[in-house]
Amino acid sequence: MSRLTRREFAGITLAAAGALSAEGERAMSSPNYLYRGDLVSYPDQWEFLLGKSVIILTRDQDLVDLSDNADKVIDLSLTFQKQTGSLRQICEQAQAAGNPTLIVAFDQFFSQYRAGQNSPRKLTPDSEEYIKRIAIIGKFAEQYGLRLELSLLSPLEIGASYIQETGESGIWMHYRKGMRNPKTGAYSIQFWRQSRWVNNKGPITIVPAGVRVFAFAESSIGGSPYRVVDPAQIVEISDGAQVEDLGPDGQNNTLADWVRVYGKGHTDIGNLNRVLTVQLYKTPEMDYFSEKAAPFLNGLVDRYADAGVKLSGLYSDEMHIQQDWAYFGHHDNGEFALRYVSPGLVKRYAQLYGSEYTDFAKYMVYFAYGQEDFANDLSAKEGVMHVFGSSPEEIRNTALFRARYYHLLQDGVVDLFTQAKKHAERRMGRPLEARAHPTWAESPTIDMWRAGQEPMFPHAYEVTSNFVWSNTVQQAAAACYDYFKWGDYLTGNGNDYAEGGYADRDYYAPAMACSTGIINKVPYSYAAAWGLPEELLERRSAVQDAYGAAGRSPSQLAQEMTHRDVQTLFLYPIDLTAVEERFGSWMTLYGYANYITQAKLLEMGKVKNGTIVLGGRVFTTLAAQFEPFPSKQLMALLRKFVKGGGRLIWSGPPPILSAEGEPILAEWSALFGVNYIPRQEDGILAPGRRITFREQLAAVAPQIILTHYMPDRVYPVTPGKGTVPVALMGNDVVGTLHQRTGEGPALFLGYRPRDDQASSLGYETRNWFEILNAIGAYPSTGKFRQNDNTEFLSRTTPYLCCRFPNGTVSIARHFRHTPELWPGGFARDAKQDAEYLKQNPPPDDSLKLNRFLINGHTVDYEGAQLVVFRTDERKRLVSFAGYNTNAISIDGKRTEFAEKPVGGIAWAPVPEARRLKGGALMQLILYGSGDVYIPVFGLPEKLEVIAEGAKPGSRGQSIPSSRRNETLAITAPPDVSGRWIYIVPS
Repeated sequence: MSRLTRREFAGITLAAAGALSAEGERAMSSPNYLYRGDLVSYPDQWEFLLGKSVIILTRDQDLVDLSDNADKVIDLSLTFQKQTGSLRQICEQAQAAGNPTLIVAFDQFFSQYRAGQNSPRKLTPDSEEYIKRIAIIGKFAEQYGLRLELSLLSPLEIGASYIQETGESGIWMHYRKGMRNPKTGAYSIQFWRQSRWVNNKGPITIVPAGVRVFAFAESSIGGSPYRVVDPAQIVEISDGAQVEDLGPDGQNNTLADWVRVYGKGHTDIGNLNRVLTVQLYKTPEMDYFSEKAAPFLNGLVDRYADAGVKLSGLYSDEMHIQQDWAYFGHHDNGEFALRYVSPGLVKRYAQLYGSEYTDFAKYMVYFAYGQEDFANDLSAKEGVMHVFGSSPEEIRNTALFRARYYHLLQDGVVDLFTQAKKHAERRMGRPLEARAHPTWAESPTIDMWRAGQEPMFPHAYEVTSNFVWSNTVQQAAAACYDYFKWGDYLTGNGNDYAEGGYADRDYYAPAMACSTGIINKVPYSYAAAWGLPEELLERRSAVQDAYGAAGRSPSQLAQEMTHRDVQTLFLYPIDLTAVEERFGSWMTLYGYANYITQAKLLEMGKVKNGTIVLGGRVFTTLAAQFEPFPSKQLMALLRKFVKGGGRLIWSGPPPILSAEGEPILAEWSALFGVNYIPRQEDGILAPGRRITFREQLAAVAPQIILTHYMPDRVYPVTPGKGTVPVALMGNDVVGTLHQRTGEGPALFLGYRPRDDQASSLGYETRNWFEILNAIGAYPSTGKFRQNDNTEFLSRTTPYLCCRFPNGTVSIARHFRHTPELWPGGFARDAKQDAEYLKQNPPPDDSLKLNRFLINGHTVDYEGAQLVVFRTDERKRLVSFAGYNTNAISIDGKRTEFAEKPVGGIAWAPVPEARRLKGGALMQLILYGSGDVYIPVFGLPEKLEVIAEGAKPGSRGQSIPSSRRNETLAITAPPDVSGRWIYIVPS
């Protein structure tokens, strides 16, 4: 659990679950709990290879039709290509394909391709009619050997019955700041009162639940964006407040009304010349912090189990609490001004942090950002924020107040649904896969840059002066502050950063997938992509494959479905949006490190001999990007890490307060050997200034500070004894290196290192890479004079290079210099894409490696897209995957596996965890036909080659083969192209 939920979670009572039967105990403990083929099993991440049949609903009538008549044909289209089918047809097809799972879930997204509904759903998973109809579908599907995967534990779909049963609901607060005349008490504030939200679980109605009004005074802190507001002097003046409904915007905004809240009086409260209105909404969702929440969820699970519904999974795409798809359509004066503040959350926050927070509504003023449109000076256009006091400590404490809110909301929701999932697993007698990703909008993909009439995505790689707003704040408000925490619930975890046509050319998405994957119980995360022409998607997919981020089958086979390995770990800048909400969940999009939050690092990581061991991986360098609230435990970990010889880098602001709210600057300063004087404005504004480097960083190219924004603030320090200045901005020291004898380096960088291999500004920046390389974070294997480190090669050659814990190496052609100028829709128009590619030819995807030195190997190879290989201690080729190729030479040993290039080929030994008695010893896949030659050293003399049958891992047709020494010649017919092929003992 994170630092904010390490104590017992007050307010949530976990209902006791019944004991498992002996059969259930065996199923829960077995790795092969879902499916076992004739030739291979599917434990853990290998289960992701199993197909699933899918029914996506877009209206209540779909569910009615399916359950009333198994032969009723309905529209199942997921693209512009029309697709129909009946429940019987779908189940028959699933049975024939050996799919063990039938997904039945609602997804509003696909209503763009078929009929949907624009009114709130009546048949939600917590309704009795829904359960009865699902039970009918489930019983029918059982005849075909199918279990169901349902969107049962999605916060978005559980509300109506909870409200009816408990009398509670979700409560949101919508805040708006304005001016008040202290002499008359008159005020008048206008804002958009919302009435309808839409998300991937359909439209919902938002019900106004009253308005509260608070008067206060504020004082400016010169030279800063801050206004001091004393919480003790905020006075409620709600009585007498009137609301005038001015109606909807008939042209653009029919789901909200423009309202005016006004009043006067209360002239006896002093010179309080500002006012905050707080519009309350009731939403059809749970009070996730109520003591009634967990029993309700467990009871809901019981209702399904008692109805005879048998589950194999929980459909969990886009997990979050209620919110709206309008990314930038709820911004009063440019701010997303909504927060979930249920009574249960307020009670829990006050228990943790003080009774003064019992009335949370008045504290909404400390979330208000840039709502100064009433001002008669230039502050009307500035990002004004409100703080508890004028000292640097009080300013940072206000940001900590916001961070604690986001963490509490996030952790409370995830913990609640995680315990409900565990209860469901007990009732079903098996683990339940919950494969997907949190939130519906990701940063930077749904952030905003002003790009005029040009496409925005080519700009979405760097914080520049045309950056407008990060959608992270909306994600945080929807309990998606922390992707890593959601991994407690999600199986494998994943992300959709490269969606809508954004190509993620800095490779942040696969790096994040590798990061969330290694700490998951099922250690295999994905980095999905959509919205690109097929030829470009193939090139982007090669990058994903090279990372081992749940890519395509050939690379998955050769990599044994694991993630790539690196030695550098970045602390994920989770609290940046709490310091200033305009900015979000990234500082620099850097693909050559893993990421981790400090909460998960402390929960799962260990320091050992100057390394960090996390998720079974070993990291020798740790870098903080923007970490304003390090906990005491984190500081202790950092000290131990450096003392043991680990490399530590701290970029961004020196911390003033710990996560516990206590002073921590002195402790931090001692670790880095510097003195820092906190400033009210949080660092120096230095747009256009240049950072230069010296001493150990002398080879690092100068970097320009791009903006005056919070991420680009600069923090000068005074070096202490034994601390060497290594970065300067004019005469200011903004980078230092402190290293004691026998310890690792502690490097401080008082600015934001930029790194953009996509060259989105017309040139490449590589400050992070050059600094990491300069301090030895990317060491060579030592076998060659040249550096053969995979990350070093990735930034110095045309190829992306990755290595894996078992010795596998991946090499892909880079896809980083092709700007996103194509249409980004989910369903593709083939004619439109062909015309685009005619005008904008796709980049070269060839691999031509001539004595390429990588990870201790010398490689000669020609092919396309990517190559994956592993050799044994005798330099024999153990596993391989490649496209448009027929041979590879590794360390002078040539392996020719076809007489001429084949479209694609991959083979690998079957891992021990997948082996069955008498089953497959090797597995391969071929795209094409004809004779291929597979190394089979170490296998029995007599072997048989079997194509997969209709069901996964089953025996199909026998394929002609003959053995000569350590090579098996296989004559593959055309009908096995793209199918799994197994080599078994004869």
